[in-house]
Amino acid sequence: MNISTFGLDLNLFTEIAENIDALQGTSTTRTLSVGKTANMKGSINGTEVPMEVTLREAALSRLSILEQKSPYTGKDYYLVTGVMNPVKMDIVLTVDGEKVTLTDLLYKFVTADGSTVDRSKFDSSLVSMGLNFAGSMPLFFQQFGAAEEGFKHAIAAFKQAGAVDVTGRISNPGRIVAAYQHQTGVPVTSFEVGSVDRSKSRTGQGFLNFADSAIETFQRVYGLRLQAHLLSQKLDGLTQAQVADANEKREKLIQLSRQWVSNWAGSQQRIVVAPSGSKEPQDIYDPVNAPCGRFTMVVNGSEVPVDLWSNSARANTSVSPEAVLATDEKPF
Repeated sequence: MNISTFGLDLNLFTEIAENIDALQGTSTTRTLSVGKTANMKGSINGTEVPMEVTLREAALSRLSILEQKSPYTGKDYYLVTGVMNPVKMDIVLTVDGEKVTLTDLLYKFVTADGSTVDRSKFDSSLVSMGLNFAGSMPLFFQQFGAAEEGFKHAIAAFKQAGAVDVTGRISNPGRIVAAYQHQTGVPVTSFEVGSVDRSKSRTGQGFLNFADSAIETFQRVYGLRLQAHLLSQKLDGLTQAQVADANEKREKLIQLSRQWVSNWAGSQQRIVVAPSGSKEPQDIYDPVNAPCGRFTMVVNGSEVPVDLWSNSARANTSVSPEAVLATDEKPF
């Protein structure tokens, strides 16, 4: 093919080829579709790694609407939160040219110093802790500043698929104005997932990517369990009061290690920001919600797209600073 026939300046296209990596889309969201592999940015302790995510199965099981007030503008806005369960994904990372699954990578970390660890026992320990990367886990998600038309459409479709209103069952609804639940989950054929800028979060937290969430959760769960184990090994020679204190601390560590382990978006320690701006960590972990403003459900055999973005021309695909703020109200 002689493309010079068209008389175009080929220098521009040469420069594009040489700088293709720097010219990728600026959107912080990616769409996952069942049966398809999406290339995404992963990270490990702040170091970026290529990540391939293949969505195998997803289902919407919970959906709720909250009324919030922005600490920046003082204006009210809607927050949509939900849970997809189950969500099955194959996640493959490329580290130093080698493709590894999340489980493979964690095993390599554990045995990096030459330690011998039975692989089957390691895999089973992950599952027993709730880190079922090879199987399925729920995914908590949210969309800040959601459009009223968008979430009304989502609720109508969710109800048509068999979801029921559970708002009245919430003992302390807080700012929750509506909550719906489906017993088995409505099939989801695709959903977008975003990333937050932690530098714009009052707590310095928020969802980055699936690799970061998995590794941080692994370190938290096993780290807390290890601390508890070490405490139980140091009871000899202690007084009765000291033993009781050690056991209390041990049980607290185990309790913290159990909180919100099974969530693709991970978990984070609750931090209360005082009016003075000081940050006060609490002895409790909450599920992290991955940004998600668009997904497609299957209702009565037909695909129903849901778009929660308030100005949806598919141009607004960045997460606002408000989207990384934590909320004390739980969706369910």
